[in-house]
Amino acid sequence: MLNQKQIIIEWQKAGLKENGFMFQDVTDLYELAVRNADSDEEAHKLIILAIRAAAKNGGKTAMSVKNNLTKWLNAGATTATKVGDYEKQSQQLQQPRSRFGQPFRNESAIEKFTPEQIAEQSKRLAKEDGFDDPEEWARVTMEKFRQLRATRAERMADKSNRGLTSSGKRVVTRF
Repeated sequence: MLNQKQIIIEWQKAGLKENGFMFQDVTDLYELAVRNADSDEEAHKLIILAIRAAAKNGGKTAMSVKNNLTKWLNAGATTATKVGDYEKQSQQLQQPRSRFGQPFRNESAIEKFTPEQIAEQSKRLAKEDGFDDPEEWARVTMEKFRQLRATRAERMADKSNRGLTSSGKRVVTRF
C-alpha cells in the first residue's frame, strides 16, 4: 500500500468515524482503487479525493467515501485529473430543481435608472400633459396632488350627493 499514513491523516482531518474497522475499510477502498486506476499513485490520489469529497458533502462513514469512489470509477475517471473533469462537467449539467417539476422563476435584477433616463422620462410625461418645461409640469402636478389631498375629506363626505368619486370622477349609474 502506497503511503497508508497519509490516507489515515486525511481520514482524521475529514472527521470520518474511526472504529475497529477503519483500517479494513481503507484497505478495501485501496484494493478497489488499485484494480481500476491507472497506477498505484493514482489510486492513492483517488482515495484522498474521495475522502475530501465525502467530508465536503457531509459524509461521516466509510460508505460515503466508497460511494464517491465507485461513482468516479463507474464513470471512467481513473485518474485525479479525470475526476476533476468529471466533477466539473457534472456541476454544469445539474440544473436547480424545484418542487413539482416546475422550473424556477428567477427574479430579474433591479434596474437602476440613470439621471439621463429619468430626465428623458420627465420630458416625455410633461409633453403628454401639454407642458414644455418638466419642472413646471412637476410643480403643477404636485400642486394638484396637494389640493386633492386637502379636499379629500370633504369630497369623501359628500360624494354621494354630487355623484362624484373621491378623485373627482363622475360615478357611473346603472339603470
